[in-house]
Amino acid sequence: MKNTKIAKEASTKKDIVISVCAFLSGFSCFAQLYYFQPLLPDLAREFGLTASHSSLAVSFSTLGMVAGLCVAMFMADSISRKKLISFALLASSLTSIGCSYSPSFFPLVALSALKGFLLSGATSVSLAYISEEVQAKNKNKITGLYIAGNAIGGMMGRVISSYLAAEFSWRVASLSLGLLCAAFALLFLTFSPRSQNFTPKRENFKSLIVADLSLITSRKLIPFYLCGSLMLGIFVSLYNYMGFYLVKEPFNFSPDLIHYIYLMYTFGVFGSLATAKLDSMFNHFSVLRAIVLISVPALLLLYIPNFWIVTLGLALFTFNFFVVHVTCNRVVSDYSLSKRSVAISMYLLCYYLGSSFWGWSTGIVLDHFGWQWFIAILILLTLVLYGIASHGSKIMQQE
Repeated sequence: MKNTKIAKEASTKKDIVISVCAFLSGFSCFAQLYYFQPLLPDLAREFGLTASHSSLAVSFSTLGMVAGLCVAMFMADSISRKKLISFALLASSLTSIGCSYSPSFFPLVALSALKGFLLSGATSVSLAYISEEVQAKNKNKITGLYIAGNAIGGMMGRVISSYLAAEFSWRVASLSLGLLCAAFALLFLTFSPRSQNFTPKRENFKSLIVADLSLITSRKLIPFYLCGSLMLGIFVSLYNYMGFYLVKEPFNFSPDLIHYIYLMYTFGVFGSLATAKLDSMFNHFSVLRAIVLISVPALLLLYIPNFWIVTLGLALFTFNFFVVHVTCNRVVSDYSLSKRSVAISMYLLCYYLGSSFWGWSTGIVLDHFGWQWFIAILILLTLVLYGIASHGSKIMQQE
């Protein structure tokens, strides 16, 4: 009995440490991917760019992530989880520091792409690391905490960078975020437990390529890959261009105040943590469909030129985005336990590809046709997303 009690206490302590380390990893990844988002008007002014061109600083970060996930999909299971995450977090923070010294826009975009490529090492295996190492009863909570770390990292990265850019410059903001994330990387390296339930695998062609392709092309998983891709694309589009909307009539926001928009990510934290509760009360496929459908009226609120109504719409959509993301993550990661990192990598590849493509292309609509048509396109994409979610749920429930 005494030994059993000691073992339980050790497992609980390990889960607590992993939860904190997972939070730091999630924070660093999203903070670094998106801290340029509120700085796009600054980049546009300094380098003489349009709104859609300035968004390449964000889009190429996520394109780099996509490229890295293509590699990680086939290679991640051959590397120690802790070593891969630690290296990815530390190396990416150095590229963020490097961005602050960019003499022109091109090297900044190139470094952003490299940063995304490096971060893919952490994002591709963090959820697998959690699933493999924590007790079953704590898995959903710690997964939610990891994604809450994504939300808080995305929020604080944007808020901190916007504040520092207003007080000093966007270069100081980039340098500061890079140093902060480097500190988090060192904390992860120092305190995260080594994997006890994962051993790096020596793969042959059949196990590395053929088996993985069955997950990549699975008709049951593809709808959920697409759901994550579209939902993030819509979400990133909103936050990419909201600043350009609010500085104009009738809002006339000072650029110094734009960073407060990203406090809306607080609702994303609530969404990621609330998903486990929603799933315990309802079927998670029903939760997915309902939340996507509710996102349409959230976007319709953005047509009304009133700050508080726009804020309500943005808060509701932010909450919904994180519920969809956590739900799709759960469906994908639980589908194949032996090849979990492959399925997660494919989901994230589509996820960030959607961010890159839609985050850039919807800006072209905004540049040429204005806010009304921009929101109309986002609503259309949400309706397409609902159709995909409904189809995917039906296929998965046929098992």
